[in-house]
Amino acid sequence: MIIFCGLPKWKVMVQQFLDLQQRFTPVTINPVIELILTCDNCGFIFSRMEESDQCPDCGKHMVRPTNEDEQEEFSTRMAELTRSERSEAPRIPKIEDAEISMLSSFAFRLPATALKINSGMILDVIVEYGENPADRTELAGNVWARQEGGATANFLMSVHLPAKRNEAPRAQVDRIFASLNESGTFRARLADFVSEQL
Repeated sequence: MIIFCGLPKWKVMVQQFLDLQQRFTPVTINPVIELILTCDNCGFIFSRMEESDQCPDCGKHMVRPTNEDEQEEFSTRMAELTRSERSEAPRIPKIEDAEISMLSSFAFRLPATALKINSGMILDVIVEYGENPADRTELAGNVWARQEGGATANFLMSVHLPAKRNEAPRAQVDRIFASLNESGTFRARLADFVSEQL
């Protein structure tokens, strides 16, 4: 079970977008959201650059363009999130505790002490994922890390898993996150990254 730690799901997604926005220097992000969609099944409101018929939250095919009230609610929430301080407590990489958000990527925070490193450093770990264009039978992900709030991220490793036909995005995220949680290579490379920053 994924726990959102009391945050509304839309807020987790927007936070992840803001985290990705700061990943590279320089970065050019088009601030215009072309589509704002909502799910009639779960009520989730989200943005996409192109049309989508599947909800990234519940996976149902009950998505439609938002009405004016829903667009206003989404805009208000985006503005509120932009103004708010990021004060979420760091999470140890256990799938049942992770704050996961999806936009073909997800992110989580991890204290250096979870790697048995005596430091107050907090790490942002970002994973971009999708079907491997070179091998369509594979789900691939690139894993990046940076110090909390850092402007640039360092590439850590790639993850390669067998693709599953018609797998929901949430299930893909869960499998990738579980793979990282069990990976000694991930922990070692993350520890090396922290050591380089000290």
